[in-house]
Amino acid sequence: MLIIFDLDDTLIDTSGFITPFKMQECLRRLIEEGGVVSNFNEAYSHLLLLNQTSLRSQDAILQFAKEIGCSSPGSALQELTAPLPPDFSIPTTPEAKEVLHFFKHKFLLALVTAGSSSFQREKMEKAGLDSSLFSKIAIPETSIKKPSYEALLKEYVDDPRKIWVCGDRVSVDLAPAFELGFKTVHMRWGRGKIERTPKWVDYTISTLPELKGIIQ
Repeated sequence: MLIIFDLDDTLIDTSGFITPFKMQECLRRLIEEGGVVSNFNEAYSHLLLLNQTSLRSQDAILQFAKEIGCSSPGSALQELTAPLPPDFSIPTTPEAKEVLHFFKHKFLLALVTAGSSSFQREKMEKAGLDSSLFSKIAIPETSIKKPSYEALLKEYVDDPRKIWVCGDRVSVDLAPAFELGFKTVHMRWGRGKIERTPKWVDYTISTLPELKGIIQ
């Protein structure tokens, strides 16, 4: 048995801690590059809402840049994956570490998270996630996870029905898993809280400890 976890808003609370900080910094960069806002706090709230309803943070930044007349959003996009302050700490989602240790003694674990490799690993470090818990860590730069899933299937398991994928984003994390015949678990955290769960998803959870009663 192999369990594949997403990182952002599955193992760590990205939307509650990283996103608010990053969106504020991105807004400052957009203003520096010529974007015009009448009220910083109102603009910040609007940007947070755009990010919540967008598939990717990059999409929210680009849309907001157009709205405020910023034609050069490059520095804001770079800010998304810029290193966090040295004293910045990231909490996990409730009991994420305990759940990983629980399953580590029973099954193989893998992490497939999309984004900048250095930034994703920095997040893990600041959240105190031990990389040795995972038999494999894959970090595709795009949001396309299917090739990583296929590689894990080929390397570790002879039956796709023995693979579980847990993530918050249906289209990015779960849809490619479903296409390959894996079991899917929708984590209702971050974007997952507002994203509709399709009927083909096997299970829906709000916190990771619920997995203990699902994956036997």
